[in-house]
Amino acid sequence: MNNLHVHSSTFQERGIRLILALLAIGTLSPEHLRAEEETAPEKIQLAEAVTLPGAIEIEGDTLQLRMDRQMRATGNAVMRKDGQQVTGDDIRYDIQNDELQVEGNAVITAGQTKITGPMLRMRLSENIGEMRDVSIEFKSSPPPPNDEDGSPLLNDQAILLSDPKRYLEDNQSYSTQASTKSNAFDNIRATAKQVLFEGQNIKRLKGASYTSCAADVDDWYIKTNSLELNDYSRTGVATNAYVEFKGVPILYTPWMSFSYNNQRKSGFLAPLWGTTSRSGFQLLTPYYINISPDMDATVSTNYFSKRGLQLQGEFRYLGETYSGINNLEYLDKDNMTGQTRYYAKLTHLQSFGSNWSGGYSFEKVSDDTYFSDLATRIQVTSRVNLQQAVFANYNSEHVTFNGILQRYQNLDNVSFVYQRLPQLTLTYNDDFKGFHVQTGAQYVNFQTMDGMVDKPSGSRMSVYPSISYPMKNSYAYVTPKIGVQSTQYSLSNNIPVGYSQEYNQLNRTLPIMSVDSGLYFDRQTSLFDTTYTHTLEPRAYYVYIPYKDQSKLPIFDTSLNTLNQNSIFYENQFSGDDRVNNANQMTLALTSRLIDSETGIERLSGTLAQRYYFEDQKVTLPNTTTSISKSSDILAGFTARLSSRLNLDTFWQYDTERSNMQRNNYLLRYNPEPGKSFTFGYRYTANTLEQIDTSAQWPLGSGWYGISRLNYSIRDANAVQFLGGLEYDAGCWQARAVMQRVQTATANANYGMFFQLELGGLTSIGANPLNVIKRNIPTYMRTYDIPAIYRDQNAQ
Repeated sequence: MNNLHVHSSTFQERGIRLILALLAIGTLSPEHLRAEEETAPEKIQLAEAVTLPGAIEIEGDTLQLRMDRQMRATGNAVMRKDGQQVTGDDIRYDIQNDELQVEGNAVITAGQTKITGPMLRMRLSENIGEMRDVSIEFKSSPPPPNDEDGSPLLNDQAILLSDPKRYLEDNQSYSTQASTKSNAFDNIRATAKQVLFEGQNIKRLKGASYTSCAADVDDWYIKTNSLELNDYSRTGVATNAYVEFKGVPILYTPWMSFSYNNQRKSGFLAPLWGTTSRSGFQLLTPYYINISPDMDATVSTNYFSKRGLQLQGEFRYLGETYSGINNLEYLDKDNMTGQTRYYAKLTHLQSFGSNWSGGYSFEKVSDDTYFSDLATRIQVTSRVNLQQAVFANYNSEHVTFNGILQRYQNLDNVSFVYQRLPQLTLTYNDDFKGFHVQTGAQYVNFQTMDGMVDKPSGSRMSVYPSISYPMKNSYAYVTPKIGVQSTQYSLSNNIPVGYSQEYNQLNRTLPIMSVDSGLYFDRQTSLFDTTYTHTLEPRAYYVYIPYKDQSKLPIFDTSLNTLNQNSIFYENQFSGDDRVNNANQMTLALTSRLIDSETGIERLSGTLAQRYYFEDQKVTLPNTTTSISKSSDILAGFTARLSSRLNLDTFWQYDTERSNMQRNNYLLRYNPEPGKSFTFGYRYTANTLEQIDTSAQWPLGSGWYGISRLNYSIRDANAVQFLGGLEYDAGCWQARAVMQRVQTATANANYGMFFQLELGGLTSIGANPLNVIKRNIPTYMRTYDIPAIYRDQNAQ
């Protein structure tokens, strides 16, 4: 008799794989098996691979099958079902009761999760069971592409353990960098006294701790009494959780919810703290609200030990045709000033279709010293005029239009600007039988701000049509151009004492003629066994504009352009339409380049330029004198791309009449590898400015990195801005300590200190200095983002 017919018989075969299709077997009773015992072997399949959905695959050194539907595998035992694998020393499965028991070295693997313990009990079909004294390892792969969650505005992770707003601070956001490096959650391990399996996707860990450190490193853990993991939503919920660093508890929360797959999720963000000289100790506690894939909000309390409790809110949204960010800050009563203090910034962009778009930008603070008291960024503390504007734009192939209503809030009572209520700008460009036709028109109604005393106001209408005829070939070009610039003023309060009303109605019309021309020569040359293309590019630019007295015209938005390698080729040396210089002048320039013939990289470039005047410069700004010089200063620029690691940019402006240097700029950048950079800059402007500006991020060995930025005014013998700090990279955690000094525009200098502990990308504790560092050191790279090969070198 075949031994499979006997319930108590055993089937033993070393190294045999046994597959049972449960769906088929489950429909048969024991009586059916006995009645069809001649065909029963067809129900038992021996195979090398799983081919049936819902099937169970079992293998081991020894296999036993009892016909009362019990299976047992011992010695290297393995059981698989629907992508889930169980291994152990002894695996028993009761088919009728759907009970799985594993004794000795039990391991259950599902997807990217691996759970190990001494035993396992589970009801397989319902995935309900338990393990004790377990260790867990899992990797979290990036979420699959999802059109509903593909917002470029809201694609940053936003969980309890990270910062969802960091994309705002810099166009090179850390979320973008994360897409090209390993995931912050790649290697998480955990231990638990007990794991309860509560369904297909739910696991509950009792007495759990988890970390992203390597198996032999126990520097930090997040420990919790109860941790629920949802494999479907890739989220976790922990109660009575605390962070333990080097054996010392440093942060406690009674409840926390987080995502372990970089998905945004509502919840408290890690608190941030720091200190500044003006506001004292600062503690920020944010709560993130994931409203929808393209909409979120963050509400925060920000406690200042010297000033009190501030409320903050941010709301972000993005649609197919619109986007916006709204920020509010409110301090009910400043303990130092007694004032109610607030800040608001509202921005919105909208596409209306048919080439039309528009939006608004509104920014306001409660008082003039708000930024200097409560901010630590030099870009913020140095601002003195806050814009409040509504605008509309039209763009087509030949026509562009911009309309704007623009007001300002002034913070220093000195740097006033005119408000534009409104400004309308229209341009037209087209080509016709080789001619290029261009027309620009602008209407502006300039109104004074509060505090601008005895200043004129009124409207200005400017029109500038022109036509040019470009002629060019492979080695030369010539572009003659002619146009007429006409400006009409309708003013009030523009009448000096003793003059008539005619000063309020003014106009100016001037013809403008120019010829731009250039040649291009090149040759092949070899240097250090590398072939280069060496070019020589002379250029001549002639402009003629007749003189007209413009001393009666007010100055609304006009200033003298800084002379540089671009502005020396402008028709008008003034920006804005309130002044048009007289010109009978020729600008000559010579540029030479050395271009790598293989890569196309421009290794060396040098330019010399000077403008020659055939008539005196008679048009000036108020309180300045006319120039009788026959030539401008000599401009020289030199750029060297000596390698992908070392770049040098220089610029000189030399006054030939006084035989002295008017301006001198140097910028040296050295970036040999990620996480190692040095920048040195020097700026000099005669009688105005002399500064050095240097920044660095440099590995110091043993996991330490130094970071620094110094902007020092030699003329004033004073540091405009200073930042210095240290970073330590321990592999699974990083620490940063940074001190910053910022010179403000409306008050004395402000000092800030930041300390942050970042635990393997899972949590960051303390004041976040990353945005401050990135703004001060453009080449800075967060240590966690540095490729492993360079991190390992610095760890030695």
